[in-house]
Order: sequence, then C-alpha cells, then structure tokens
Amino acid sequence: MTMNRFAQRVLRTIDAHHMLEHAETVIAAVSGGCDSLCMLYVLHELRAVRRFDLRAAHINHAFRAEADDDARFVAEVCKKLGVRSYTTKVDVARYAKQNGISFETAGREVRYAFFDELMADLPHSVTATAHNANDSAESFMMHLLRGSGLGGLTGISAVRGRIIRPLIERPREEIEAYRKARRLTPREDSTNAEDVYTRNDVRHHVMPPIAERGGIEAIARAARLLAEDEAFLRQYTARLAETYLSDGGGGELTLNAAEFNALPTAVRRRLLRYALNGAEREIGAAHIESVLSLAQRNRGGKYLRLPGGVTVSLKSGKLIIKRNLA
Repeated sequence: MTMNRFAQRVLRTIDAHHMLEHAETVIAAVSGGCDSLCMLYVLHELRAVRRFDLRAAHINHAFRAEADDDARFVAEVCKKLGVRSYTTKVDVARYAKQNGISFETAGREVRYAFFDELMADLPHSVTATAHNANDSAESFMMHLLRGSGLGGLTGISAVRGRIIRPLIERPREEIEAYRKARRLTPREDSTNAEDVYTRNDVRHHVMPPIAERGGIEAIARAARLLAEDEAFLRQYTARLAETYLSDGGGGELTLNAAEFNALPTAVRRRLLRYALNGAEREIGAAHIESVLSLAQRNRGGKYLRLPGGVTVSLKSGKLIIKRNLA
C-alpha cells in the first residue's frame, strides 16, 4: 500500500509513541471539524497497515444551533467509510452550571467520560483525539500566561493512559493541506471565532506572530525537554510522598506541618499537587500558595475550602487534606 506523506508522518508518530502497542480497536473522537475529520480519514488509511478496528465517537454538546447537524454529518461520513460510530448528547451548559465549573472544563469532563464508557465496553481499545502541534503550543502559551509551573509547560502529551493523539506532531498547516488534497469539507464550529474562550483568544492574537517566527516547532522542542524533567520530578515526588504523606482513608491525607515546612518550597508545592491528584485541574497557583501559608502558621483552628470539593485544615500540628472522591 502506498501512503501519502502526511499518513507516513502520522504513522511515525503512532509508532514512536507506541500508541497501538496493545490496541485492537481505535475509537476516533470526531467533532466534524477539520482536525478530527482529517484524523478519521488518515486512521482509515492506516488501519490496514497496523491492523486495528476503527470506530468513531461524537459528542453533541447541545450548545450550538448547528450541533444536531454536526452529529448527522459525522454519522453520514462514518457510514460512507464503513466505520461504526457512537453518539451521545449532553447539555454541557447545564452540566457546567450544576457542577460550578467552566463550560470548557465541563465539555472536557463530558467528552472523556464518554470515551471511558466506550473503552470499558471494548477490550484492548484506545481513544484517538485530534490534538495537533498548534494545540500543544497554544496550551504551552496559555499556561505560561497564567504563570504555570513546569507541569503546565509540557504541552499536550502524545499518550495519556488510553488516550492517544496521532496528530500531535503535525502542525495545522499540514492538516489543512491534507484536507485539501482529500477534498474534505468539514463542519465549521461558529464558537471558534469567539475570543471569549481563552484558547481562541490565544489562538487568534498570541500565536500568529509566534508561528511566523518558527515558534510552533521551538515550543514543541522546549515542551519535550520540559516533559522529561517533569517525568523525573513526578517520580521523585512520589517517593517523597511515601515518607511525608499519611493516608487516613476516605480521601483524607495528612502531613506533619513542621516536617512539611522544613522542605524546600518547590518540593512542598509538588507534594501538595501530588496530594491533590484528581482535583488539581481546578486548583491554581493561588490556592497552592494559600495552603503553604496555612501550613506555616503551624497552629490549629484554620480551614480552607478549595475548588473540586477539597478542604484543608490545620489541627494539632497536622495539615489535613480532605479530597472529595465521589
């Protein structure tokens, strides 16, 4: 089989990151937009090369007027390709309001919950999302502008658990060229033009001059190096946690405040992030600093309520972190 250059490059990414090492089924997350549509088509080309069963998943966020049309479009494309598709419809705006989170966070939670549900029913399956090199660079810049630590400057990972990102090393211009070559007509998401969303604002106003100077590739190189440092530091933190963190069960973790305060500040921040694993997506640098300040008082009667249902209290020289595991 003769593959085009774009498919060859995507296949190199898949193999370099061992994306299909234990996978028999790939579920392509398809919104109907350019990136996900191109990913579906290139995976359709590659399924005979790496011998996997291809499925597709579409989430109707019930937010835009054209959302139902998007769902029908994806179903029709999948039928044309002979790919079995799954669709779910969730009112993401209502979900966000009910849970007190942003629309973007709600959409992410809904999507990955759907992927997890599908993968639970399909043994040896992975879900492919259409994040590309530009998306990764945008994430880097968004976190940089927020004053993120090292963990936020590693870009979007190629593999995260059973989530794979075959296009993560391909810039948007290559994806657009593939779309034109295949004469694909994706759906247009009207919200992509709205700067009220942080990512769109960064995409439209911050990234263009950076991209003109070769910044996408430069950020990708920097993010890879930082990711290696971050992986080492995560392992180091996990070892420290065995010494300093006590698990009281029920989502409760305890730190000896005096011992904790004696550690370097960078290590204390990392231990807190480790302790808040699962809730840290909603917890920012200001929240971490408030916990550090609480611990330094080293006396009881103090209490903090953090996003994600997390509470932190100081009692009898112990810093008690209570996570909501529901």
